[in-house]
Amino acid sequence: MMLILKKALSIVLAVIAGIFIIGSDISSLMVQAADDPYTALSKATTKYNGVDYKNEYNPLYYYLNYQDLRDAYGTDAGKLIEHWVVFGKKEKRVANRLIGDSTEYVVPTGDTGVVIIPKSKHGNGGMTYDQEVIARSYAKQIADGINKAIEAANTSKSSSKSSSSSSSSSSKNKVKEVEKVAYAAGVINAYCAQGTYTTEGQIYRTAYGVFVGGEYSCAGATRALGLVLDYLGITWVHKNANTWNDQWCQVIVDGKEGYADAITATAGYGKHPNEGGSEKDAVTYAKIRNKFDMASQRARTTD
Repeated sequence: MMLILKKALSIVLAVIAGIFIIGSDISSLMVQAADDPYTALSKATTKYNGVDYKNEYNPLYYYLNYQDLRDAYGTDAGKLIEHWVVFGKKEKRVANRLIGDSTEYVVPTGDTGVVIIPKSKHGNGGMTYDQEVIARSYAKQIADGINKAIEAANTSKSSSKSSSSSSSSSSKNKVKEVEKVAYAAGVINAYCAQGTYTTEGQIYRTAYGVFVGGEYSCAGATRALGLVLDYLGITWVHKNANTWNDQWCQVIVDGKEGYADAITATAGYGKHPNEGGSEKDAVTYAKIRNKFDMASQRARTTD
């Protein structure tokens, strides 16, 4: 499986030919591009040397089931069917059903392609049961506070008299998922700033270390942010977990691949800057904070 990663108010899961496509508007997220496996392979050939293997071979499923084939052939339908006939059948590879449909997301990158993101069980960094209960309590309070401010603000806006100008303003001020994630990253960054960076001891890799213990690392910050994202309903994967590399959350936001980094208090669409993404396109906590402060003020006026 490709180890790359991958609902503020809602994330919609739709099953199309057994493939998970995530987004709040499925029709707008189906990428019509040459390198989109769904588009390129849904109607690809099942014939090789005059023989039709349609009863035992599905090019899209074969592509999605095997990482080595994706790396070797991409969406080249001719190469895929050739591999199936010459090698795949003998190797007892599965081509007539999805074997990864419960473990993978197929998500638009926000550009012209798609990315395959594995669903993942997240380790807690070694927290005890009691520590995890406490850490989750902190994370839930943070997420609830973010959601309450936005929901109250949206309720206030929807109950007010609408006009063409206010409608435009309302749309402009609507908080996107990537902005929620960036704000959450900033909150975790603030917790880290109150502690000490370390790579020694028992809790530096944990959310408990960030929230309570006064110790953190990029691993602990990622796990703390991940807990908040869990309560916000954001799908995420721990990038570079259990390594000495920089770590962050690969996320699915606004129906697209994205990232969230508590160490830099940023989020964005596409790849993390460490993987070639653009730093100038990042949504920073500093930039988005005012929008949330305004939402919080509106929320207090409706209480």
